[in-house]
Amino acid sequence: MEDALAYRNDREFVRFLPHIPYPFTRRNAEAFVERNMAEDWEKSPTFAVALNGQVIGTVSFEVEAESDTAMIGYAIGRPWWGRGIATEAATAAIAWAHREFGLTRVWASTQAGNTRSQRVLEKLGMHREAVRAKDDPGRDGRPADEVVYGLDLKR
Repeated sequence: MEDALAYRNDREFVRFLPHIPYPFTRRNAEAFVERNMAEDWEKSPTFAVALNGQVIGTVSFEVEAESDTAMIGYAIGRPWWGRGIATEAATAAIAWAHREFGLTRVWASTQAGNTRSQRVLEKLGMHREAVRAKDDPGRDGRPADEVVYGLDLKR
């Protein structure tokens, strides 16, 4: 819980993540950990990303079993940006989800201004599929463009 509080209570970390409150309080951290521990593993598996015994982020899925697809999400604390950790963690998680759920497709979206996240998605082999104009709530309350990426997986 302390690790989640430390990396998520960062204005730059939450800049493109309007669903994460800022400031991120101890109560928010407790609720975050509790929610992730209680999620149905078959529908919403979430992995902690740890480095040297410290949790520095997460990789999660929203699995759509009927269509053999899943949305992937990832978040790594700012002190660890630019080291390839998000790409490495997401690559491992996609391989696991492909085996575990027989996925044929993984997709993700991010705000158009979040070029770091778009670069991670491209390193994962994903392709830009659409730009949804004003489809994402921005942190400042103004709608932001959302970029959608997808990756078809072999059976």
